[in-house]
Amino acid sequence: MSDEEAIALLTRIVAAQGEIAAAGPEPQDVVDAITHRAQELTGSAGAVLEIRDGDLMRYWSASGIAQSQIGMTLPVQGSLSGRCITEARVLRCDDSEEDPRVNRDACRHVGLRSMLVAPLRFRGQVVGVLKVLAATPNAYDDTASKTLEQLSTLVAASLYKAIEHAQMRAALEARMGQGERDRKQVHDARERLLQVLEKRQITMALQPIVRLADGTITGYEALARFPLEYDLSTGRWFEDAARSGLSVELELAAAAAALTHLAALPAEAFLSINISPETACSERLRHLVARHDPHRLVLEVTEHTAVDDYGRLNQCLSALQETGLRIAVDDTGAGFASLRHVLRLAPDIIKLDITLVREVDQRPRMQALIAALLTFAQGTQADLIAEGVENERQLETLKALGVPFAQGFHLGYPQTP
Repeated sequence: MSDEEAIALLTRIVAAQGEIAAAGPEPQDVVDAITHRAQELTGSAGAVLEIRDGDLMRYWSASGIAQSQIGMTLPVQGSLSGRCITEARVLRCDDSEEDPRVNRDACRHVGLRSMLVAPLRFRGQVVGVLKVLAATPNAYDDTASKTLEQLSTLVAASLYKAIEHAQMRAALEARMGQGERDRKQVHDARERLLQVLEKRQITMALQPIVRLADGTITGYEALARFPLEYDLSTGRWFEDAARSGLSVELELAAAAAALTHLAALPAEAFLSINISPETACSERLRHLVARHDPHRLVLEVTEHTAVDDYGRLNQCLSALQETGLRIAVDDTGAGFASLRHVLRLAPDIIKLDITLVREVDQRPRMQALIAALLTFAQGTQADLIAEGVENERQLETLKALGVPFAQGFHLGYPQTP
């Protein structure tokens, strides 16, 4: 596959992700969107999403020639889907009439002759399989296999989170008085945030970003730290700020705390600061960064919900880039929003999420996905930084793939200046 074809494939997969995200949080809507897009991307006659139910595989969602088979079950043993769960890799059947691994009767019942089956794996477990079908033998090549492999790697998280959402909502609805408790939690969180902001209690830890070719530290990411007596994670503070309407205030305070350390860094090193799209368009942010050398600053845009106005966000970021400041897209590969940002925001830096790096030395499909993102980055003249490097095996694999920059505990812990 040429570089242009790899970029085009990744673009189609990201576009499909956006459509799946638009399906909403309901599990059934998500799985239906996944099956339809899998069929479309691979040019198949049908697609199926199966879940394991004890010793059986059950058709949860289906499209095309398999649509009428929703609810059908087949034994895990003696089926290609069951073998896919066991081996946790993409499997291909070129002819169901000759392949001893398949359940031939089930294949005839559905009307398929060839297929691809990919595991839907998330957080160390296979949560189902995604299968595409053709009515003729030898319908699939290596490109189709890679397409389904990359799609399944990315949509498994969406499926898992959709199920979690439904379970969480059901649990909340079953609790009487939950609304009142929620209101009290928001009130308490707001008061806690206002106190920390007033007393300027946010501190910073700086984690080095390393050029893998020679081990040189080229920059530092500023990570916010909060008073230990509250015993809350950093993520919880920013979640509380979002619920309390204080996101911009908290992010600006964290940015201001980070910028106090810029002058003490080596002259050739940049400082990377995390912001949301809302804060990126804040006039106060522009005034804040204007006091410092923009060529030494990177703004990492992290976002977990849909951006309503990409036109406005692009304008805001372009204005900052024109001053010499660089823009990074954070958490790439963790979900729909970050991948959509990569396509829509023209970042200077693309940061690979830790979920892609964690098993990169063990899983070839992760390597294939990172290689595709690296090709995309090179084609758009962006740098690629891998996050979460925790051991030598991961580091050597990333080097072999050609990833130019990385950060993580193996390369340097966040340190308070």
